[in-house]
Amino acid sequence: MNDLTLFLDTTTSTLMLALGNSQGLLAAQSIPCDSHRYHSALMIPAIEELLDTHGYNVSDLKALAVNTGPGSFTGIRTGIITARTMAQFMHLPVHAFNTFELLAVDYDYPVAIYLDALRGRAYHATLCWGEEGPQYWRQPPRLVSLHDEIPNPPMQARLLVSAGLTPFFPWAKPGLIDADFFTPLAMMKLMDRFGSQFIKPWTDLLPLYLQSPSITLKKTPPLTIAH
Repeated sequence: MNDLTLFLDTTTSTLMLALGNSQGLLAAQSIPCDSHRYHSALMIPAIEELLDTHGYNVSDLKALAVNTGPGSFTGIRTGIITARTMAQFMHLPVHAFNTFELLAVDYDYPVAIYLDALRGRAYHATLCWGEEGPQYWRQPPRLVSLHDEIPNPPMQARLLVSAGLTPFFPWAKPGLIDADFFTPLAMMKLMDRFGSQFIKPWTDLLPLYLQSPSITLKKTPPLTIAH
């Protein structure tokens, strides 16, 4: 991997940042936030502090790595915009991963992952690793209703679910997704394993929302002009 990479994940209520190079992780930071939207206020100061604390300048960065989702709509947008802006103006390559790929990093066999999307829904994907990266079983990541029929993964697949989803799988003993899973370390592992295969031009760096945002803007009433 390139020397001095900035890793960032804004998909959950915890802002995760790290610095790493070919020797491994050099610094890591997790910042709990009361709201996903606070990431936008914390992001740049946190990056500057992380670099400064360990004796680096932003100009020392050689690459970026980012989680594209799914997760918080506002949080994902903050991370993507930050990565796109830095990549564009600093001419940095960006390694883009999604949450499913990061959670499956240590498995050498298929993994069926269900992330809580609230109201009886889940973000779902089943994947395994091939020579060229992730191989998705049947369909790419998608939003599913757990009140309907749950997709049957391959028999040999390991089932991983968010803690709140276990009641939907009474017939199985799924593994629980660690709420404190530090995704920058998983990003580094995938970069070491696959090199440049996850690099995308900043223009192609897109969020993996899987559903429309729950927040809608109120329509502004038409302006009337008194004569």
